[in-house]
Order: sequence, then structure tokens, then C-alpha cells
Amino acid sequence: MLSALAITDVFAVLAIAILLSGAAMLLLADNVTAFLQKNRMYEVLGLFILLIVGVVLLGEAGQAAAHATHDDTLALRFFGYEVIPMSKTTFYFAVVVLFVVEIVQSRYRRKLDVERRELAARR
Repeated sequence: MLSALAITDVFAVLAIAILLSGAAMLLLADNVTAFLQKNRMYEVLGLFILLIVGVVLLGEAGQAAAHATHDDTLALRFFGYEVIPMSKTTFYFAVVVLFVVEIVQSRYRRKLDVERRELAARR
């Protein structure tokens, strides 16, 4: 729903997308909290994704400000180097890789736990 913010200039679509997204967050908050309490490992994953989103937004903000005002001095710079925005493809690839690694790691951890319990039961 929030993607409608980026693809339209129609105010009604923007308003509806914001309201529906807010309602979805309110309705799903308890379910997300329960899931995170059962699976603490995904909490860190979520925080890392928020960090990546923040970096992407910072990279785009500097370029957008420079472009909108036709003033290249507004582009974001660190240590004298201009920050170039990350492509959306790179961002989504990084997020998918994070999820795949987390899923593989959690399955492997469960498998090791089962093997350890079986080994301890034999003793």
C-alpha cells in the first residue's frame, strides 16, 4: 500500500494508502509482537533491515535535494565523497539474502538442537 505513495500524484490514492497502511499496522501489531516474542532472532533481522532502509533513504535524500534545487552542494557527502543512492534492486537483493540466511541458519540450529537432545538422551 505504501508503494502507492511513490507511483501516483493523486491525493485520494495517497490518502487511502496511508490510512489503509496505518489500519493494517494497528490490526497486525499484536500478531507481530507475539511472533517476535516466540522468535527473538527475527527481531535483530528486522532492526538490521530498518538500518538498511535508513541508509537508502539518506542516500536518496541528498540526491533528491540537489536535484530539486539544482544545487549540487546539497548532495550528501561523507569525507568528501558524494553518497550515491543504492539501487532498489540491490536493496531488495540484500533483504532477500538476509531472510534466506536467517531461515537456513534457524533450520540448521533446530537440527543441531535435535541432535544434541538425542545424544544427551542416549547417555
